[in-house]
Amino acid sequence: MEVRLATGPLFLLLLLACTVNALQPDVSEVQGYTRLRSFKNSTLYQIQANTDYDTNPYLLHLVGSRYDIGYAYGYLMSAEIEFDYNALLSSLLGDKWYDPLVGAALGDALDWQWRDYLSRQLPVQYMLELQGIADGAGAQGCQVCGSYITRAVVLANAPGDAEDFVFILLREMFPNLNTTLPPRDAGGRGMGPSKHGLQCSMFAVWGNRTQGNVLFSARNLDWNKDTGINKNKLVTVTVPNDGGNPSVQFGFVGLWGALTGMSSKGLTVHEANLEEDEITFEGFPWILRLRYIMEYASDISEARRLWEETNNTVGFNHMVASGPDAAAYAQGQAGPVALAMETMYEYTAYFADNDQREASATYTPSGGAPVHIGCPLAEAVWRTNHGYDPVIMKNYEWSLSPSSW
Repeated sequence: MEVRLATGPLFLLLLLACTVNALQPDVSEVQGYTRLRSFKNSTLYQIQANTDYDTNPYLLHLVGSRYDIGYAYGYLMSAEIEFDYNALLSSLLGDKWYDPLVGAALGDALDWQWRDYLSRQLPVQYMLELQGIADGAGAQGCQVCGSYITRAVVLANAPGDAEDFVFILLREMFPNLNTTLPPRDAGGRGMGPSKHGLQCSMFAVWGNRTQGNVLFSARNLDWNKDTGINKNKLVTVTVPNDGGNPSVQFGFVGLWGALTGMSSKGLTVHEANLEEDEITFEGFPWILRLRYIMEYASDISEARRLWEETNNTVGFNHMVASGPDAAAYAQGQAGPVALAMETMYEYTAYFADNDQREASATYTPSGGAPVHIGCPLAEAVWRTNHGYDPVIMKNYEWSLSPSSW
């Protein structure tokens, strides 16, 4: 039994920053790897493939202690870390005369949120990695690259609507205050999928839906175009020497953690935004939490246990799929093989395939009759930026329409 995360010829699909739902990506064959530079046991390669990219994706193989893994990342990628952070800030803030002042203020705010909140529940091994990144990049002359990395973790964990930060801050300053976001009206709050057309997606299929009962899982990133970070696509393989499972993470330089990935045990992890009105930064930042699942879980049950032992932050959909469970399923054992996890502050709804909550889910447009939206399948799990759990749907912020699902 195999598990495949659209690797080999298909892995480049996971690195595309899409701009429209009607994406027609090219499938690129990997032709080889060019060694660029090394530090101790870690090596940076450039992937050779028949793409139209100005810069082909990088492959970074990191081996050693947690600190050494981080140090090698910072040492080998400092220039790209600095480029991507500044490119992203420029795309978000613009190029007016006062934007550097805004950028500095934003950096201070992100540092504050990291120092006082998002870092507090991070396991020590990841703090060691982050210290290593700061020291390794510093040895190459980038004394601020460590802060760029932690700021990126905060930004990755941020809600999709800027005004929602107000409620995160209120919850931090007044923990006993009811700081739930105001109720959404019929049109929803903020920019929903029906307004800006961006929808990340993820799926897993197995059993009779695949040739040879092979488990396939994949995740598509649908986000802002022309941010600049697309120049530095990165496949990171981490091999820690402390007993954590080796894993591969797909993403971009400067994002330390997993947008999606697969472990040596055959578990895959995925995420897609889910705007909920119960949010906090007092939890485990998801981009590293997904790595934690890959490094310490061997099957779906262990992944769920680890998830339940750690805390959510803002709303996100996540998915875990398991090759070992798919192999057991092929031999007649019951599932689940994959779980979709709809999350918000202090709440997670778990969905296996063919879930009855999804089958009975409805949405009621303003002034209209209920519309059935659920269509679960056996041996398949799928999510975009939406939920089916009643509590999750009640707290969903974006506009609801048939196209939301």
